[in-house]
Amino acid sequence: MGKRRNNPLCKVGDVVSVDLETGEETPIEGAGLQMLPNAPGTCDWCAVAHDHRMPHNQQSLYYQMKFHAIKGRWPTWTDAMEHCSEEMKREWRRRLIALLRQKGMTIPEDLRQ
Repeated sequence: MGKRRNNPLCKVGDVVSVDLETGEETPIEGAGLQMLPNAPGTCDWCAVAHDHRMPHNQQSLYYQMKFHAIKGRWPTWTDAMEHCSEEMKREWRRRLIALLRQKGMTIPEDLRQ
C-alpha cells in the first residue's frame, strides 16, 4: 500500500434528508461528498501539473468541484486566471477567445471584458 498524503480530503457537498411533504432539507450530520486529494506534484487547486504562474485548468473537474464547494458557484476562466499577472491574463483571454471563435463556440461574458 502507498503512503498516505498529508493533504486532507476536500469536502464538495452535503447529504441532506428531504421532507417529501414540505420540501424542507435537513443536513445529515457526518455525511457529505468528498474528493480524494490531488496527486503529488500537481496544483492543489486544479490537480494539474502546471507552472504556478499559469492559470488553473478551469475545465478540470477537480477545480470545478473544489471551487464550487468553497465559493458556492461554478468557476469561470477569469477565476482560473485570478492569480496571474495582467500580461498573462491578456494573453490567455486573447488565445481563449480565438480558440472559441475557431470552434464556433459562444464567448463567455467574463472573457469579453
